Amino acid sequence: MPAHSRAKTTSTPGKPSGSQTSLRHREPATLSAIPKCAMSGNENTVHIYVLADGAAYPLRLAALLREAGTEFRNVYAGLPEEEAGDASLFLARVADANAPWLAELDAMDLQAPCLTLIWSRADIDPLVRHLRQFLIADIGDGMTALVRYYDPRNLLLAMEVWGDEISDKLMDPIEQWKYRGHSESWERIDGPANSGATQTVPLSIQLTQEQLDRLVDHCEPDQLLAALVENGTVKQDGPYLPRFSDFLHRYQKAAAWGLTEPADRLRFCELSYQYGPAFDEHGSVRIALEKRMHSGSSMAACEEGIHPATWEQLLTKAKRSR
Repeated sequence: MPAHSRAKTTSTPGKPSGSQTSLRHREPATLSAIPKCAMSGNENTVHIYVLADGAAYPLRLAALLREAGTEFRNVYAGLPEEEAGDASLFLARVADANAPWLAELDAMDLQAPCLTLIWSRADIDPLVRHLRQFLIADIGDGMTALVRYYDPRNLLLAMEVWGDEISDKLMDPIEQWKYRGHSESWERIDGPANSGATQTVPLSIQLTQEQLDRLVDHCEPDQLLAALVENGTVKQDGPYLPRFSDFLHRYQKAAAWGLTEPADRLRFCELSYQYGPAFDEHGSVRIALEKRMHSGSSMAACEEGIHPATWEQLLTKAKRSR
């Protein structure tokens, strides 16, 4: 995002914590189960919308919406974040649940989570204005943050962090909100029995340091995995969920070794892909990691203390197992 727009930015993609199970219902994994929208102009019509994160596919997602000719809006409109262009957040109306563009978007979401589905009686413009009011939070010291609550890996966690008052306002005009994120099935959050009004002015959303820390901790695994995809360590082909699950095992091992800094955890995971997920069980590596736990040194320093012959042995073993 532009440097002048915020003093600091916090992104919050991450896996659902699962603590608000009373809000969630599990449904079939494919979009084929979605009923067609009513096409009348009746005010009681329940519309289906796709809330899609262009940042996940900046070269394809917005272009797909334009090619489809479906009605859509940029949720960032009027904010400095609008400068993101095709990497912005978009709300699109679903007129036909069997439309090819929706099937393609569904496949994209399976590979890299990028969409949620919203059922609402609100028309597209009031709803996009409503969603916009929840984007920015005051994080103290004159700083604000863009909270990516709309990320399907993060929606439920964001609501938990906000608390009931803000979450209820967000859900007021929404009958159902569905997402997959880290789940094989669609998860459903139910709104109020009688849909309420949309939010027309920005809310005063304030996050404490504890809440920020929770968001950061939540998003870190996904962010580190994204970094490994970007540097070529992990391939982005295939569904996201197996890729994330495989990474999460490595990430948890890094944490178990007392690595707390993101850079150290990232390097540990990178080594686990290069030399095998059990590389830390090698005697020399284990001893070095134990010493690092006591000294508090970085993962880079720990790595340098391991003899090159050990890495050669591990690499040979890893190549044989591939």
